[in-house]
Amino acid sequence: MNDASRVPVRVVITVGGVSEVVTPWHPLQAPLRVPAVDIAADAGLPANELPGRHFTALWDGEAFRDFRLVHDPRL
Repeated sequence: MNDASRVPVRVVITVGGVSEVVTPWHPLQAPLRVPAVDIAADAGLPANELPGRHFTALWDGEAFRDFRLVHDPRL
């Protein structure tokens, strides 16, 4: 997969190690639940900084992976 196949992902909330994310297929009313540690490890952020952030990610047919922070203020 290349960058063109990446999709937008926004973390709405993180509670108890699980992040609820909005994607093109998962609206705010029915967010996808993803282990916060997976997003945090890919993006290089602590899990408590995930809510409200926008990422792109790859869908591998079963789960999202390779989360990349959009507009990283650290760069």
